[in-house]
Amino acid sequence: MLSDALPLVTVDLPPPDWRRLGEHLPDDWIEQALGYTGKASIRQRRLPAQQVVWLVIALAIYRHRSVRQVMAELDLALPDLKERCVTDSAVTQARHRLGEEPLAWLFSASAQQWRLQDAQRYDFHGLHLLAMDGTTLKLADSAANRQHFGSPHFAK
Repeated sequence: MLSDALPLVTVDLPPPDWRRLGEHLPDDWIEQALGYTGKASIRQRRLPAQQVVWLVIALAIYRHRSVRQVMAELDLALPDLKERCVTDSAVTQARHRLGEEPLAWLFSASAQQWRLQDAQRYDFHGLHLLAMDGTTLKLADSAANRQHFGSPHFAK
C-alpha cells in the first residue's frame, strides 16, 4: 500500500561525504583548466573561479540539493571581515563569469588521465572495454538528430 511505502521515500538520507568529491580531481587540474581557458580569478572575490568549478561539479552530482544547500555544506565562499553571506545572485554571476570552457577542458583532461590510469585494468585481449547498457540518452528533437540517430517507431 502507498501508506506503507511513503516512509521509505521520505527517509532522510545521510549527508554526502564531500571530501570524496576532491579525491579524483586534483586542484592543479582545476587551476590548469582555468589558466588554459583564461578564466582564472584575478580579483580577490569571495567566490573565486576555482571554488565555482567545485560548486558546478557538486551541483551536477547532487542535483537533488539546492545551490544554497551545496554552498553551505561545501563552505565554498571565502571568509570576509563583515561575515556577509553570498547571495543567490552572486552565485549566478559567478557561474556566468566562469562559463563552460573550463569545465569542458577539465572534462577532457580528466577523461584522458583516467583512461590512461585504467588502460590495463580494462584490457580484454588487446581491446579496451567500454559499455553503456540499459541507458537512455535524451537529445534535442531536431531533424539532424533524427537523421543521424533515428527515431522511435511511433515518431514521424
